[in-house]
Amino acid sequence: MINLSFTRLSFTRPTFIRPSFTPSSQPSNSSSRRHNMPLGFTLIELLITTTIITLLTSMALPSFAKLWQKQQADVYIETLQRAMATARYIAITSREIVSLCPYTETACGEEWEDGIMIFIDKNNNGIIDDEETLEEFIDFAPNNSTISWRASGRKNYLRYSPTGMARQFGRFHICDKEGDLSLARALVISRQGRTRVYRDRNNDGIVEDTNGATPDC
Repeated sequence: MINLSFTRLSFTRPTFIRPSFTPSSQPSNSSSRRHNMPLGFTLIELLITTTIITLLTSMALPSFAKLWQKQQADVYIETLQRAMATARYIAITSREIVSLCPYTETACGEEWEDGIMIFIDKNNNGIIDDEETLEEFIDFAPNNSTISWRASGRKNYLRYSPTGMARQFGRFHICDKEGDLSLARALVISRQGRTRVYRDRNNDGIVEDTNGATPDC
């Protein structure tokens, strides 16, 4: 008797992985969205932006104008201070009497806004005589301010002696024509010929002297 034995063979079906690919000719979704985004501004967006810029500009202009006016007032007072120092220096170095007053062609004028002339006044008459010459002319830029000089003896000029002493001492007041005290300035000339300016000591936007007095406007 013959015994036949059979061994069962097991076969495993192979697994096939399907490769995935995207044709290069087909754009991705993100790239498609980028291409579909609008470029530039629409008319509505442009109008809104222009309106905002216009409003901001109109709000800022008054502040810039006020700042410019304050700077001009400071320039006026600094110009006066330099003029006093120049006249005093000429008097000391030349050993002559030096006059400083509002400008006209040959004699002291009335309006300080027309400019300042400095000259050696040998005979102390306030006139540029034939033997005298104009040492310096100082002009003021056009401004909405007035300049007044309040001095001892009510003279509308200053004179420095050869020692540097001021023969007239007092105060210059620069005032805004519309009465804005924040644009007012003042310069003090002492008997010794030295100067000092009013300063805003209490931070209220208005300059004052050491005793709290404001410019006489």
